[in-house]
Amino acid sequence: MSTTQIASMSTDVIASLGSNQIGALTSTQIAALSTNAIGAISTASVVALTSKQLSAMSTDQVAALGIDQVTALSSSQIAGLSSGAIAAMSTDEIAAFSTDEVAAISTKAISGLSTDQLAALSANVGSLSSKQIAALSTDQVASLSTDTVAALSSTQIGALTSRQISALSTAAIGAIETADIGSLSSKVLSAMSTDQVAALSLDQVTALTSSQIAGLTSGGIAAMSTDEIAAFSTDEIAAISTKSISGLSTEDIAGLASTQLNALNSRQIQALSDEQVAAVIAAYSSV
Repeated sequence: MSTTQIASMSTDVIASLGSNQIGALTSTQIAALSTNAIGAISTASVVALTSKQLSAMSTDQVAALGIDQVTALSSSQIAGLSSGAIAAMSTDEIAAFSTDEVAAISTKAISGLSTDQLAALSANVGSLSSKQIAALSTDQVASLSTDTVAALSSTQIGALTSRQISALSTAAIGAIETADIGSLSSKVLSAMSTDQVAALSLDQVTALTSSQIAGLTSGGIAAMSTDEIAAFSTDEIAAISTKSISGLSTEDIAGLASTQLNALNSRQIQALSDEQVAAVIAAYSSV
């Protein structure tokens, strides 16, 4: 049948077509169907559409799919959708994706998710792979709610890039679970702004590892509270880089215990300012 003949088919005729007949349509024929005709394809026949046929659909055609039709799509069909097709779906349709279907969205198509669609995925956000997480744009990451960020696993948190972590709001930074904060690489931590570091809770800071502390900038150290610095283990104190040690305020030094003061190595001591050295001496005198 020609595309003209296909385009002239009524919704009743389209609705009567079986899965074998729908599956037999070429990509060109699928593209010729009206949006009403697309919406008339039965849910039993939608599953017969190949990835090639689905990719031939315009965004208007994809937008014409009903929630029952979208729900009937398989993971392999979802995997074939373009970013434009994903963007054309409603938030209710995205929310109806199963965990397998969420995981099937390609890294190229993941960019099609709007902020509202991402919010609709919150229940299944745990299904996103590390590659999918890394493929999110900074605008998408910036739109993540605190509930969504809190629901991310340690593997997903660890997949965030430096640019993505910089895009998170301070509220979102504070929402990262303490059990997951250790998954952030030192490179990613160093990309945090001082406001983001300041948003870390005492529990989050306590959960940081020595290697993570070693990656903090002087601004990151300076952004921490005196109580947070006082919570550093001796290994973490020793891990502060000579470039970052300048971030310790005299109040921070005064709050250190003798074991922490003893953990300062010679290179760190040499990197201290005169005011910091005086604070160390005063701290020794008071413990």
